[in-house]
Amino acid sequence: MKLFFFVLLSFFFFSALEAEPSFVVYHCKGNIRKATSKNILKKGDQLFIKDIITLGEGSKLVLVCSNYQIIQLGKKGSYPVKNLLFQCKQSGSYSSSYFKYVWEQLTHPHGKPEQDPEAYMKNVGAVSRGCNEVAFAMQVDTIQYSSGMLPLQWWAAYNKPTLAVFEQPMDGEAVKKIELTSKVPLPLEELGKNLLPGIYYWQIMGEDWNSCERKYLKIWDKSSYSKAIQALMKCVPITSPAETAYGKAFVLHENHFLAEAHKYYKLAASLNPGNSIYKTSLNKFYETTF
Repeated sequence: MKLFFFVLLSFFFFSALEAEPSFVVYHCKGNIRKATSKNILKKGDQLFIKDIITLGEGSKLVLVCSNYQIIQLGKKGSYPVKNLLFQCKQSGSYSSSYFKYVWEQLTHPHGKPEQDPEAYMKNVGAVSRGCNEVAFAMQVDTIQYSSGMLPLQWWAAYNKPTLAVFEQPMDGEAVKKIELTSKVPLPLEELGKNLLPGIYYWQIMGEDWNSCERKYLKIWDKSSYSKAIQALMKCVPITSPAETAYGKAFVLHENHFLAEAHKYYKLAASLNPGNSIYKTSLNKFYETTF
């Protein structure tokens, strides 16, 4: 009897595996087909464990695994899907959140994924969320910065708001103060101006110095910053120019490199102005709800 139930359980387990897609096509270039079809694969096609795919000469294929990792194929030949599964690394990566978003977008089109890409980001490292006296158009609790332009849209209930920068998360004297003007964005480059590389904390304060919790700011030296950016962007495969730019923007945004993310969101939107997702993601840097 136990053997019967084990066999039955195994049957349902493997049937479930066959019913769920093993991969979703993220990018394909050239002559790439399923062995059982004459149709060339396209972005969004799903591949199952029984499928076999064939790549022609000069073809390139990027697949998203069901665990949101990616694999890339570029050599002519025949590839059983079941033999590709081991390449789906189990460890996390800088881009896993982005490809979770891609997976959901491709397998559930016209739904939440395309409406709110930011919901898929693992915004780890933020100091705090929410404050009744101060608000920003976007999450700025953690910022990684070296150079670059970005207007931070803000609102404060204070009559004479002042931005103050500190070297400690609590108490201590401000090392920098900037008087703010209502409805005038705070340039990110002004926030980081004249600060040596290191960790800082900042906040918008009122005349009585009441304020919300301080926000985290890391100022990088140019060399280390460049290396960190390159490491993040290396995780995004090269596909179409606009899609590649958007993928880089997403990963940079998630990791709080806001000035660099803004630059790539702008590039993606300019390369493909008809893409509503690219436009919406860029506009979130400027939208205000106050």
